[in-house]
Amino acid sequence: MVSEQAPTPVSSLDVKSAIADLDVPFPPDQVQWRVTNTAKDKKRGQIVPYADPRAYADRLNALFTAQGWTRKYHIETMSNITRMKKGESISSGKILVTCTVTIVGLWSHSGTGEEWADDENGMTSADAQAFKRACSCFGLGRYFYEFQGSWVDLDQNQQPKRIPALPAWAIPENWRKGIRPPGRNGNGNGAHVNGGKGNGHCDSKPNGGQTCASANSGVDELDTRIVSLEKALGPILYRSVLREYGKAAHPRLIMDAPTKRRVLEILESAEHGINRLSAVRKRTDPKTLESLLAKLQAPPLAEIADMKTLRNVVFGLEELADSPSAHTA
Repeated sequence: MVSEQAPTPVSSLDVKSAIADLDVPFPPDQVQWRVTNTAKDKKRGQIVPYADPRAYADRLNALFTAQGWTRKYHIETMSNITRMKKGESISSGKILVTCTVTIVGLWSHSGTGEEWADDENGMTSADAQAFKRACSCFGLGRYFYEFQGSWVDLDQNQQPKRIPALPAWAIPENWRKGIRPPGRNGNGNGAHVNGGKGNGHCDSKPNGGQTCASANSGVDELDTRIVSLEKALGPILYRSVLREYGKAAHPRLIMDAPTKRRVLEILESAEHGINRLSAVRKRTDPKTLESLLAKLQAPPLAEIADMKTLRNVVFGLEELADSPSAHTA
């Protein structure tokens, strides 16, 4: 196991060996699980694995010693941002954190994290997110992005009743034997950086540092398609979908392609809903529209901020539009 190996002296650092050790999964006892989605009845949930930031720091200390790596934070805040919380529109702000991790001999990588300022643990969450994303550019923890999520039964506290077994490729010993996730080759180069010069997940800065962002043309195309939908949806719904399904304020901050594709699917579905909404409004009396919005406790159409509300409004209007009293004179 990596944590049992002696630290690598900086002066004799073998880049290929260090990268390979960073890429190895965490031991099972350091892996935790969190619920990311729940069914409507809250009895089933989708869970994904993760590791505490301390596990990342322990791995870096074990491989390079405490003096062989550093991390630096840059924190920004944004205020007067409207968000939906528990069905209500509130004024809040954003905490934006950039963490730069430097490993002597392997250059630097940066990752970003963000959370709502009104969340009690917002700063801690943004800090952890930024640190782990920076580490993933070196390969550390990158394998977590391979998980699609497993659906399990939840208890009364909406916590998993059971934890699924990790796949063989997520066990350190098996990984060292060459077992990799589907789609990776035996070298696992889907997450490696080449001597600090970067790969498809990291762009080099002029000063030698690197920041996490996909350089893959396919991922760039996803970013372009996602951004192009903001005008059709409006900024409120567009940003809400990015936050809920991508956990980011911009597509380039979404670190894995599967999540980007999922966000794009949701946005395209929202665009279809907006088009249906536009069509049915032409056939609906304004007073009928106002009455429906009040009944659904929905905001004005331009302020709809979630897919559920959009769906309810569209379905409700389409049903009412078939009533003779709903047509415009």
